[in-house]
Amino acid sequence: MDLKTLRLASIALTKELLEQFVAYQRTLLVELARSTEAEWSGRFAFAHGRALAGSTLDLVTLGKVKALVSEFCGRRSSLLQIREKLAGLDPADPKSQAVRDRAQKELPRLESLDELEARYGKDAIALLVSRERELVTLHRDLARAEGGEGHLHPPG
Repeated sequence: MDLKTLRLASIALTKELLEQFVAYQRTLLVELARSTEAEWSGRFAFAHGRALAGSTLDLVTLGKVKALVSEFCGRRSSLLQIREKLAGLDPADPKSQAVRDRAQKELPRLESLDELEARYGKDAIALLVSRERELVTLHRDLARAEGGEGHLHPPG
């Protein structure tokens, strides 16, 4: 698929839709935190159901907004991880310099929002950037709550 086709298939993100999605994520976090290991089998399903009802989003809209926000947050989270790693490197260590050199080559690609803007539109990406810290924090918190790297598996 080309970018024009992908853009037509994606959702026109608005402040209201983003707010509903953030409400979904916040409720999902709260509901996941309430469950125990004994409730593992239904943990995500029940939390998702409650969060979806509270957000007033339908499943199709939720899926489209989630795809957009997840792609944005995944990239921005990777950028933050690299920046955090760079900040912790010892400038005198030659191995650290090699890591720094590789990271410096990767940073421009991660910093660029051009590809996302081409796919989802400048307005949508500007809206996400305006709430970047909040969105990335929720993204990371949910990944941990869901079992680590975004994949659901029983604790322990």
